[in-house]
Amino acid sequence: MDTVADSPARRHLRRGLEIHVTQLGYSCVDTSTGVPVPEIVRISPGRRQIIYGETVVRRDLRSKRCHERLLFFSQRRTRRRSSILFFIGVATTDQQQLEALLARLDIRSGIRGGHVHVVPIRPLQPTRRRPAARSQAPAPKARGTVAPAAGTRRR
Repeated sequence: MDTVADSPARRHLRRGLEIHVTQLGYSCVDTSTGVPVPEIVRISPGRRQIIYGETVVRRDLRSKRCHERLLFFSQRRTRRRSSILFFIGVATTDQQQLEALLARLDIRSGIRGGHVHVVPIRPLQPTRRRPAARSQAPAPKARGTVAPAAGTRRR
């Protein structure tokens, strides 16, 4: 939802969502005109079917702007009045909260919302930095010894 300063978590979700829709066959990137513009717009080359994609991070679940964007893209239609598939990438830890939000906004229920797909993506794991390797002086070699030749064994 934020386009100016994307957090690492949002970039991770977007990458995961892009991989998911590409695996489904929506490989042609398209640019959408109009306001607002979805984060991801793809077209299936064979069927010429368009899809939209958005990512939702935990702080977006309480954002009115996020709710408006989810409603807007879930209600979009093609020129022929058919539904546009809408994929929402979310961390697996936030999936339940997003599902509840979609039901509360009446985007998905038992009757409606079959074109809205929640794509759970494993959250970004924090990287642990290794401590810097200490530079140690190499152990002194014993003088006068010879290393065995390759392929020979000492007895």
